[in-house]
Amino acid sequence: MNFVSRLLSHYRSVQSRLHGFPPKKVLVLEGGGMRGIFLAGVLQAFMDRGYNPWRLIIGTSAGALIGTAYAARQIYLARDALFSELLSGQFIRMTNIFRPEKHILNLDWMVDRFIEQKGALDIRKLRTTACPVIIVATCFYEHAPLQSIYLSTNRDDIPLALKASAAIPFLYRNFVPYRNEMLMDGSVCDPMPYKKALEMGFSDRDILAVSTRPKGYRKERESFWVKRLYESYYKDEQYQHLRSALEAHYGLYNRLFDELEQEHDIDVIYPPDEFRVNRLTRNEGKILEGFEQGVDAARNYLYGLGFNAEEVAGG
Repeated sequence: MNFVSRLLSHYRSVQSRLHGFPPKKVLVLEGGGMRGIFLAGVLQAFMDRGYNPWRLIIGTSAGALIGTAYAARQIYLARDALFSELLSGQFIRMTNIFRPEKHILNLDWMVDRFIEQKGALDIRKLRTTACPVIIVATCFYEHAPLQSIYLSTNRDDIPLALKASAAIPFLYRNFVPYRNEMLMDGSVCDPMPYKKALEMGFSDRDILAVSTRPKGYRKERESFWVKRLYESYYKDEQYQHLRSALEAHYGLYNRLFDELEQEHDIDVIYPPDEFRVNRLTRNEGKILEGFEQGVDAARNYLYGLGFNAEEVAGG
């Protein structure tokens, strides 16, 4: 960030304090596959308007990937990926749903294309940034319940951490080995990781969370057919705790958001009720609409902080 950008960011943080709103410190990002386009819109608007008070970003799955690009000042990588390459047949391969040896989500291709190729994600910058990203993944165990693991861009293998965080059960057929653990999708145990920020000593007022579902959304039990797919693929005894976690996930998700909305004073940016993007959406029109809804939601948030109409509208 150049001197002018730093000065503008500082001015806006001071301005928000003068309006009675303490600057935020932690940005928490929900996952959600292609629903992450809403996150990309929000963070693009924040970047364009110089709103950057963060000391820490915590993201799960798509939230981790997009948050990491944002922390590296490369939000365009995530934005452009969601508009182009991730819409291609190279990433989502629904024809593989009944081919257990093939991935439905080609995360290996994604990591190679967007993280490891020359000119992609700036790993060096992420190692030294004053705002590290905590990447949420899930540890798989054969003989014990699954649990979350929190990896950091300051010290962990960033490509592997991002791949693990997005390794959605069944859609990605393997676990991601890292050190002595077998890792998978962070959303299994911690889909909206605001509690991690609280455990680290931050208060409700320090946190801004961005969801990829409209306010009030609650999950239902998986359908009979989805449950059968899981049970058929993870039928061996070694997967007993994974099956249990997947069966209980809807309840975990709902309790997490019940507490967030009813027991905490955490600011949350939600997509509007008419948000039409789901985890595997490949419709370019819906993706563009979802991005614009994220930009609009960020503008409304900044306006509520005391940014004037010209600042909010500018880019």
